[in-house]
Amino acid sequence: MRIRWIVLSLLWIGCDYGVRGQVITVHIRDYPLPGTVTPDTIYYGFDRKLQWSDFTGKVRPASPSAALSLPGFSYDATTREKKDSIWISINVQVYFVRSGSWVRPGQQNPYNLSHEQIHFDIAKVAAEGFKDSLRRMSLDTEYYASEIHFLYWDFWRKMTRLQEQFDGQTAHGRDPHAEAAWKKKISDALLSSSNQDLLRDE
Repeated sequence: MRIRWIVLSLLWIGCDYGVRGQVITVHIRDYPLPGTVTPDTIYYGFDRKLQWSDFTGKVRPASPSAALSLPGFSYDATTREKKDSIWISINVQVYFVRSGSWVRPGQQNPYNLSHEQIHFDIAKVAAEGFKDSLRRMSLDTEYYASEIHFLYWDFWRKMTRLQEQFDGQTAHGRDPHAEAAWKKKISDALLSSSNQDLLRDE
């Protein structure tokens, strides 16, 4: 998905790395604005929870699920270089694809919606882990683009693993006790300044 670049005062987080005589400065922000809704995409915002009207995709009759959501996260980066300085600006997007998400008729209840919200929350947890790791990373002046790209795919893999564990341990939401435990675990991770323990490979 292509994101338009605009000049906007938002939360910027800067990191400086001195490598081989050059200084790499990384700025990270969430963009588009959290909670932004477009015809086919919702960008994660703590104050904008999922609604059943967000699920606009076609139901898959063969699927055993009551509903299915398609969340994820991505990034785009721009770079400026001048003499001994490299500035990297990174936009991170945590998104929910409306046309790829659906709910079966008669299943639009609060419990099922909460289950799908947790899937969206897991994508946010993974994106925050990606950002935390990027802030601590010593980037190479020659290979920084590849290093960022590989880090992104590592956290995409971690996100996928968490999504599978969530559905597996809750029987796709049919085990309310396991569901409650996962809801607390993900809520705690969203409130934590670091969620690396949750994302650590077993």
